[in-house]
Amino acid sequence: MKIRKIFTLPILLLFFNNSFAQEAVSVKEKSWYVPDYVKAQFAGNIGLVSVGAGYQLFNRVLYTELLYGFVPKFASRADNIHLITIKNTFPIYRKEIGKNLTITPIAGFATTLDIGTNTFTTLPSKYPDGYYVPTAVHFTLFGGALVHKDFKKPKLFKGVDFYLEFGTVETYLWYALTLKEVSVLDVFSADIGVNFYF
Repeated sequence: MKIRKIFTLPILLLFFNNSFAQEAVSVKEKSWYVPDYVKAQFAGNIGLVSVGAGYQLFNRVLYTELLYGFVPKFASRADNIHLITIKNTFPIYRKEIGKNLTITPIAGFATTLDIGTNTFTTLPSKYPDGYYVPTAVHFTLFGGALVHKDFKKPKLFKGVDFYLEFGTVETYLWYALTLKEVSVLDVFSADIGVNFYF
């Protein structure tokens, strides 16, 4: 009888210890809807400044982000412009260039909705059918490079990306391909940005 009690107590303690350990781990696990990183970007056809959050999907094959962009009056030379963008970035490969430091060529595309007052998704009635294409939605193509740094002792963030991209909007590219007056080099612009990982 005493032998049974001696074995029962450690087994119960082991069981409860494992149960509490599993609960502690599950509390620390990130929920699916919590973003992997936050970002800020300057320029890039999605706002003079844009901010948002992103997810690393399919084992870091795709980075998808939801961003809010803003162009103030002094830059737009008209009204303030507000933009909502879904940006998709594909890392081409990763190359370690130092301790906790990686460089990655990237390429991708973005879809942007201009929610300002000077654009439209359906043609206003004052224009004949087919006179203009919708001006509120644009597609951006880009490529560039990203440098990632992991932090050894993370406090708030686990790591950071710095990136540089060159891109164009689909309408600009169309003009460059169809009009002799517009050079391909004229329609590309640069942007820089940073991602902070949780």
